[in-house]
Amino acid sequence: MSNLLVSIIADYGNLHDLAFAEVSQKLFYELKDLNFTIKPYAVPAFDTVGTGFVLAQTAINSKLGERHKFFVNTAPRKDNLAPRVQNAGEGLAYIKLFNGVEIVAVNSGYSLSFIKEAASEIKKINCAVEGSQFRSRDVFPIAFGKIAQGNYEDLGPDIHNTIPDYPKDVVCYTDGYGNIKTSVDPQKISNLTDQDITLEINGRQQLVRAATEIFGVADGQYSFAAGSSGWELPNGKKVQFSEVVKRGGNAAETFGFPSGGSVISWRQ
Repeated sequence: MSNLLVSIIADYGNLHDLAFAEVSQKLFYELKDLNFTIKPYAVPAFDTVGTGFVLAQTAINSKLGERHKFFVNTAPRKDNLAPRVQNAGEGLAYIKLFNGVEIVAVNSGYSLSFIKEAASEIKKINCAVEGSQFRSRDVFPIAFGKIAQGNYEDLGPDIHNTIPDYPKDVVCYTDGYGNIKTSVDPQKISNLTDQDITLEINGRQQLVRAATEIFGVADGQYSFAAGSSGWELPNGKKVQFSEVVKRGGNAAETFGFPSGGSVISWRQ
């Protein structure tokens, strides 16, 4: 396969973290003679909501089809809070989307929730889930390499029904401008258009304008409106999300830099 794009989404820290270097190196080895490019994306530590959102935004909207593969690792090991044996953690899953994109991802929290409706296959990958603190370097690239080369012998049963729905009305991701991308459906606030409402996130409150677009307020003001994130599902349903923006400023700073999964509420 030529011109393969491999996207790494992981909670290792910033892109200069040693973990990204080590995982990229191992993927290079396992991909062998394939012609590929690796592109890493960092998400906050242990944030499976952010991971799932970033995965969906970049994978469902991809136009590359089978030329686009994802290696996804956010593994907070929250599936069992007891002491772990041999550093065991959440298992690995294979996902194929309706657009042909293939994903190998740790099945943790909400990491697969946002792509669930766009997936034609979600299967368990039969591989070790223990034996290393750094499974995404020492264990998982082997499984990814096989799939990238068309070898599906390690795929297990369908686990589609075990994936939770993504949480509604929460913070999903904060971009470099401090704009807060949320899972709030714009239709839920459509009856408040052009009105000022009190928005509460992370224990902090701020008066914002429910607008038709994020720049539909004066510079320095806050808007709560349909943003740039979303996708279209195989059945034609369009998924769209609202965004909290301080025009010319940083909305995330105002709300204390809320983490993924922080609940959002509002009132008139």
